[in-house]
Amino acid sequence: MKKIAKVALVFAAIFSLGLISCGKSSGSSGTSSNGASDAYKKQKKEKDPATKKVYDFGGMDIVVGDWWTNPDEAPKTPFEEDRKKWRNWVQDTYNFKMVQKSVGSWENQPTFVANFCTTGGDENYVVVIDGRSALSGMKAGLFYDWSKIKDIDWTNPKWVESAKNKLMKGDSFYAVRPLVSEPRGGVYFNKRLLKEAGINPDEIYDLQKSGKWNWTTFEEMLKKTTRDIDNDGVIDTWGMANLSTEFCYLALMSNNAQLIGKDASGKYFNDVGSENSIEAFNWVQQMVKNYEKPTPQGANWDWMYSAFKNGEVAFEIHQAYWTGDLADIPDDWGFVCFPLGPKGDNKYKTLQDDFTFAIPAIYGDERASKIGKAFDLWSMDVPGYGNDTWKEDYYPRFRDSRAVDETLQNMNDNGIARYDNMIPGLNTGDIIWNVYPGYSTIQEKYESTKNSWQALIDEANK
Repeated sequence: MKKIAKVALVFAAIFSLGLISCGKSSGSSGTSSNGASDAYKKQKKEKDPATKKVYDFGGMDIVVGDWWTNPDEAPKTPFEEDRKKWRNWVQDTYNFKMVQKSVGSWENQPTFVANFCTTGGDENYVVVIDGRSALSGMKAGLFYDWSKIKDIDWTNPKWVESAKNKLMKGDSFYAVRPLVSEPRGGVYFNKRLLKEAGINPDEIYDLQKSGKWNWTTFEEMLKKTTRDIDNDGVIDTWGMANLSTEFCYLALMSNNAQLIGKDASGKYFNDVGSENSIEAFNWVQQMVKNYEKPTPQGANWDWMYSAFKNGEVAFEIHQAYWTGDLADIPDDWGFVCFPLGPKGDNKYKTLQDDFTFAIPAIYGDERASKIGKAFDLWSMDVPGYGNDTWKEDYYPRFRDSRAVDETLQNMNDNGIARYDNMIPGLNTGDIIWNVYPGYSTIQEKYESTKNSWQALIDEANK
C-alpha cells in the first residue's frame, strides 16, 4: 500500500503541471504568468466542421473521474494559475464545464468504471483507467472508440502514442493520454561509493550522453564498487541490490525484448523464449551472482532500498518517484537510464505503465463525440509555455539537473508500453522470482511455463 500511495502522489504532481505537450519542437522550460496569462486571448477559436461555427456544447457538464484530484485545491504555482485561466477561457468560449475530480478510491476505481460503463447515467464522464480494468473493459465493450471522433487531431504530439497502442484493435483505440508520460525505472548511483572506487560520478552521465552507457560499462563499475576494503575476505560494499522485477523489466527492454509483446495485428505473444530475452535473463543472473549484496537473514522484501540509502551498495534500479525517499540521505546520488543491451537499438528505454482516459461506450455516438472533443479542447497546451514545462516539477526532486534534462528526457522520448499486466491471471513471478536469484535457468522456466502462459494469452486475444 505504501508504494500505491507514492505513485498516487506522483500522479497528482504530474497533473499539478497540467496536461502539457510532449511535442519535440523547441521551447523554453516555462515562463512567468505575466507572459502566459493573457496569451489565450489571441488564441484562434476552433470551429465545428459540420456547422462552420465555433464549437458550442450547449452548457454540457463533464467530469474527468480519477481517484486523487481535489478540484477545490487552490493553484500553487504561476503555471497552475495560468492553466486555470486558460481552462476557464476554453470552457466559456465553447460553452461547457469540465472538472477533474476523485470519484472514489484507488481500490474502488475499477468497480466504479465497470458499473457506470455498464449501467450508464445522466453524468457525462471521461474515466481514468489503468491495467486493472483496461483490457477487461475493452473486451467487454465498455469503452468508446476514440478513433470515431473525427474532428480531433490525432497527429497532435500531446497524444502519447504508446497509450493509444495499448488498447488498440485494428484502427480503433479505446484509451488515450494527452500528457507527458510519467518517467519510470532507471539506475540510481551513490556518488561517494563511486569516488571511493576511483570512478568520477559524472562519467556515467557522460557515457549516457555519448551512447556508451551499456551493459559492459555498467558491469565494469559494478566490479569496481564490489569491494573488500580491509582485505579480510568479506565484501564490505556491493555493486548493487535490486528488486528483481525492476531489474528484469529494464534488462529485457534494453535488449529489445519483453515478457509479453504485441504484434502488428494487436495480438499478444509470449516473448520470454526469444533470443533477446534469454540473453537478457542470462546476463541478469550473472550480475546478481557476481555483484549483488546477498539478502540479509530475516530481512523484509524491501531490504534493498535501505541498503542503498545506508550507503551499502553503489547502484539501485528503481523508479523515478523514489526521489522522495532519498531527499535527506547524506550521500550524494545521481540517476541515469538503464544501460543499453547488445541487441538494443541504441535508445535508452524505460517502462511506460501510465493511467489513461476512456469514454463509456454506453453513450451514443453524438454524446460521446461531444465529450471527447470537449476533452480535447480542455487538454490543449497552455499558451505561453514551452514543451519542457513538465521538467519544472522534477528539478527540485533530483540533485543533478542532468538527471532531468538528459535521463528523464530520454525516458520521455523512448518509453515502452508494458503488456504483461494486460493478460488477466498471468503471474510474472513464475519466471522472474526463480530466474533472478539463480534457482532456475531461463530456458527451464520458459519450458515449464509456456503452456500455461499461452492459455492465458489465447484467452486475452479472443
